[in-house]
This record gives sequence, structure tokens and C-alpha cells, in this order.
Amino acid sequence: MEFERKELDAGVVEYKITGDFTIFFLNNIKSEIERDTASGKVSYFVFDFSAVKYIDSAAISLLIMTGKYNDSKSKKLFIRKPEDVVKRIIDNAELSFVEYQY
Repeated sequence: MEFERKELDAGVVEYKITGDFTIFFLNNIKSEIERDTASGKVSYFVFDFSAVKYIDSAAISLLIMTGKYNDSKSKKLFIRKPEDVVKRIIDNAELSFVEYQY
């Protein structure tokens, strides 16, 4: 898995994930997101999953963490262009704070 961090608008941070989003790569992106939240400069997070083929429970835990952060800012957690299999995994986790963008 690789990821790219991009600031979209003032305070909006997008993470574009490429590859399988699993526990083996979680620490790198989690550390980056924790720095973002600690900075106090992020309004909310967005994920681009257009190049993600699979996610596991560790990735779901990261979505929960960022979803709670976004919720504290009265924002949904936007996930862009997920593959059907990835969307099904997220839907099965019943993450009510997620909104898909296509």
C-alpha cells in the first residue's frame, strides 16, 4: 500500500490510498493522520479509494478513528470512488458516518 496526502481546501485533507489497505501498512498512515489531528489545522478528512482493491479490519479501525474526528467537526467521512468489494466491506461494518462520492 502507498498513500499520498493532499490538502484540498483550507483544512480539508485527502488521503489517496493505492493497493491493499491492510494492517501491514497501517502504522505509516496512522502516524500521519495522528499528526494531522494533533495539529488542529484539519477541518476534516477525505479518502480516495479509487485504487484500493481490499481493506481489512485494521483499515476499518482507521476509518472509525477519522470518522469520529470528522463527526466532531460535524462532517461525514467522505470516501471517493470505492470498488464494489471495498464498499461491501465498509457497508458490512455499518459505518453510519461514511458517505460515498463517485
